[in-house]
Amino acid sequence: MGRYELASDFILTITKEHDRLYAQATGQSQVELFAETETQFFIIGVDAQITFMQDPQGHVKHLILYQAGQEITAPKLN
Repeated sequence: MGRYELASDFILTITKEHDRLYAQATGQSQVELFAETETQFFIIGVDAQITFMQDPQGHVKHLILYQAGQEITAPKLN
């Protein structure tokens, strides 16, 4: 969970509701994330995947968004 900066004015917010993860980018609708592994997720209906990158202690420090042939690293803001 948390907020991740994809660009200076484009934030991806990850929330958890009733044991489900959701992502919402600035100005966009919320979408559900579906787990492939403990740290890799995909979105149904959109060609996008998210990987949460952890430090050695298991804390998420950033995520990588794979979409439209791009790989965008987004640092965690909170």
